[in-house]
Amino acid sequence: MRSLKVKIPILMISLVLFATIGSTYVTYRIASKQMRQHIIDKNTIIANMIADQVNQYLSDAKNTVKYMAQNTNVNDMEKIKENINRIYKSYRWLDVMFYMTDTGKITYSIPHNDIIYHRDYVEREYYKYLLEKKESYISKVFISSLLNQPHIIIVSPILDEYTKEIKGIIGGGVPLKAINKIVEKTQNAYDGKIYVIDEDGKILVNPDHNEMFKEMSLKRNIEIENRVMGLEEISKKYSKGVGQYRNNGHKVYVSFSKIENYKGMIIVERDEEYIGKEIKKIRKELMPLLIGIMIISFLLSISLAYKITDPIEKLVVYTRNISKDIHRGMKGFKVTKDNEIGELERAFCGMSKELSMKIEDLKNSHKREKDTRKYLNNILRSAGSGVFVIDDQDKIVIFNRAAEKITGISGENIVGKCVNELMDDLNLPKDIFYKDPTKNKFMEEEYKIKRNDIDVPISMMISPVYDDMDQSIGLVCLMKDLTQIKMLEQQIKREDRLKTIGALSSSIIHEIGNPLAGMTNLLEVLKDHVEDEILREELIVAIREEVDMLNNIVINFLEFTRMNNNKKVSVNILHIIDSTLNILKPEIKYKTIRVVKNFPREIPHIKVDPSAMRQALVNILKNSIQAVGPCGIIEIKVQKDSENTLALSIKDNGQGMSEEMMDKIFNPFFTTKEDGTGLGLSIVHKIITDNGGSIAVKSEVSKYTEFILSFKGETDEIIDC
Repeated sequence: MRSLKVKIPILMISLVLFATIGSTYVTYRIASKQMRQHIIDKNTIIANMIADQVNQYLSDAKNTVKYMAQNTNVNDMEKIKENINRIYKSYRWLDVMFYMTDTGKITYSIPHNDIIYHRDYVEREYYKYLLEKKESYISKVFISSLLNQPHIIIVSPILDEYTKEIKGIIGGGVPLKAINKIVEKTQNAYDGKIYVIDEDGKILVNPDHNEMFKEMSLKRNIEIENRVMGLEEISKKYSKGVGQYRNNGHKVYVSFSKIENYKGMIIVERDEEYIGKEIKKIRKELMPLLIGIMIISFLLSISLAYKITDPIEKLVVYTRNISKDIHRGMKGFKVTKDNEIGELERAFCGMSKELSMKIEDLKNSHKREKDTRKYLNNILRSAGSGVFVIDDQDKIVIFNRAAEKITGISGENIVGKCVNELMDDLNLPKDIFYKDPTKNKFMEEEYKIKRNDIDVPISMMISPVYDDMDQSIGLVCLMKDLTQIKMLEQQIKREDRLKTIGALSSSIIHEIGNPLAGMTNLLEVLKDHVEDEILREELIVAIREEVDMLNNIVINFLEFTRMNNNKKVSVNILHIIDSTLNILKPEIKYKTIRVVKNFPREIPHIKVDPSAMRQALVNILKNSIQAVGPCGIIEIKVQKDSENTLALSIKDNGQGMSEEMMDKIFNPFFTTKEDGTGLGLSIVHKIITDNGGSIAVKSEVSKYTEFILSFKGETDEIIDC
């Protein structure tokens, strides 16, 4: 069974059998589907045809009765009798004709029956309908008292020409036998079943009984459009259609059509068993042909298979020899055929020679690759930065010595494990590796890790790794211990602060000197004119102003130089803006300044010190209020860019500044105001930078000044404004 001499014939025979049986099955399915559709189409044609015939039959009878009623004079009884007799003899579709008074009494009929003179017909359905609607009517089927046979009564009112009141009634009876004859013509040539029912489901014509109009109702639960409904619901909802139901395990296909002028319906049914009979006929015709095809295919498959397997067997022998010794395996090989098999043999010979050369190349390439891998591994192990690599299954595949030193974790204990275990050991957030880095770029963040219960600051740089198909196959992560760098940064900050405080001290001493000199001069004047009470009061007020100026300088200096130890929290910047505007509301109202707010629908939270931010915004807005004239405009605009950065712009249409002034406005003690200390914007700059933001200024003389504050938004929380 393992030999191709057996497998190929079996495969070819199996394919032929599969193709033959498959095509036969498909033919069977298509034939079944076409026959099923044929049944449905034929049912529909028969239902519509009989409904049209019955409708035409009843319409002709109705038109005859209506015509007679319209041309009848109730005062000429002899003429009424003459017309009734003439119509009864002339028209085949009416076997009963009668005249009824407006009080529901039949005074003349053909055929005649004495019973009618003793009966009152006011309770009849058609009589009530005429009194209400005053128009021609076709009634339901009931047993006529004239012939004691089931009839459909058609009545039409004789109306007064002026009052339109009913003066009499002309009626005729259509025998149910006539409807049955219409159905019988088709039923005799059709192997399905045809029913005629009224709107209540009562059977008027039944293919299973010779007697008509027995007190029987047709009960069917028919599936239409994936919904099962009874005949009464179908009669109310549809005028025609198709459906199906199951009977004794067989599907029965149903078509129905309403009779237009009558509250009834034609039902045509055919059992699915009919399809089985037709398929059996097709099967008997196809079976001999199918067996013949299978026998011929079997013989041809065996013959063709052995013609193919002989040269293949030869190639197998030489292949075995090659597997033992590739250089001597092809000795004695000859091409035996001049066809595709011969081409295969020649190709096999050439391939074996090429294979011999490729094997030598592969050995050399494998050796070079092994040396290169060893060289790269040595580089990674010796690298000064920590390196670890994560594959596309989130497993750590490389963890070098520097990474071991930084984290305090052995590579042997972490390589092959999930990266989440490393994150737990280092107390790092697990989502840092699931952020989507921009293609061909890297992400760099600073974190603190736990190493032997000590916080160690590190820099983590993450970069995606791509294969030749430009598909991501993992991440490479570089770690650097920032402990020494952070210590140097703190030292530099302390030195910078000392330099700044020294420079500020020089400036403040200079600034304090002016009011002190003024106070000295004023005291000298006061000493010389101590008896002049008015001058003494003026000098004391002037000295107090100089003291207040000294106090402002000292307070602002302390504010500028104090350390920012307030706790930062996640806030909505719009709340801080509104709070600041409320503080400055009196000044804004006094100068009738119009504040224009331009806020987006959604903004991110920012992490800042709320009170310090409010102080910074107060200082900026005070400058804007002082810069604009009466009825000026201050525009406050907040926007978010694609990198989730929040930008706050405060723009006024005031005096503006030159470029030289813009370069100095954040310098301590630089001011353009006569009573200013020059520390307001320096304090603003310090607050913004201490809270992780940046501040910039744009201005044009006599046009505008705009302060732009930028903060990095928090990605996990977006505020819907």
